[in-house]
Amino acid sequence: MRLADLERASKKITFTLSEDWLRRALSDADAVPQGPGVATVELMKTGEMVVVRGEARVSVTVPCVVTLDPLPFELAPDIFLQLVREAEPPRPKPAKTDTKADATASAAPAAASESKKRPTKPRKNLKDEPELSAEEAAYDTFRGEEVVLDDFFREFILLELPAYPRRSDLPSPEESISSRPFADPDVEAKPLDPRLAPLLGLVNRIKGPAKLKD
Repeated sequence: MRLADLERASKKITFTLSEDWLRRALSDADAVPQGPGVATVELMKTGEMVVVRGEARVSVTVPCVVTLDPLPFELAPDIFLQLVREAEPPRPKPAKTDTKADATASAAPAAASESKKRPTKPRKNLKDEPELSAEEAAYDTFRGEEVVLDDFFREFILLELPAYPRRSDLPSPEESISSRPFADPDVEAKPLDPRLAPLLGLVNRIKGPAKLKD
C-alpha cells in the first residue's frame, strides 16, 4: 500500500494469502496450510504513523506432539500495528585529499587497536527489561513510500499456532499415571514358577519360621 493513497482517507483492503505463500511462511513451524487464507485490514495514516487494524483467517494442520497425526486448526489472529517510516542512513561525506586526512587514515589502525582494549559495557539482563504493552509491541517500521505487510502477516499467524498440539482423545499425562492398575492383595497370586522354588526355599530359611499372631 502506497502512502500517497492514505493521505486523504483510510483504506480497508482484503488480501488473499495464497497456499504457496502460506507454505513458505509456515515452513519452519511444521504447519501445513489447508487452502488459501485471507487477511482483512484497515490502514489509516495519522501524522507520520500508519495504523493497521484487522484480522487474518488461515486453516492449517499441525502434527500431534504424541502421535504425529495432523490436527486441524482454524487460526484467526487479530492484527494491530503502528508503523513509522524507518530513518534513512546519512550520506557519507566526501573524503578530503589534504595531508591531514592522510595522517588521520594512518592513525586509524592504532585507534582501532586501542578501542579493542577498552572494556565493553555489560549487557542488560532480559529480566530487568520492562514488559511491553500491546501498543508498544505493535510499534514497528517500514521503508520508503510503500507499506508492505507480508512479514507482519507471517508473524501474527506464527504467534497464533498452538504451542502444544495434542489429540483430544488422548489421556493427559496425569490421567495416564493415575489409571495404571495396582496389585490387589485380595486377588489370588499366580502359581510360582517351579524353577524359582529353590530360591524361594532359600529366602524362607533366611527369614526363619513365621511368628503366629495372637
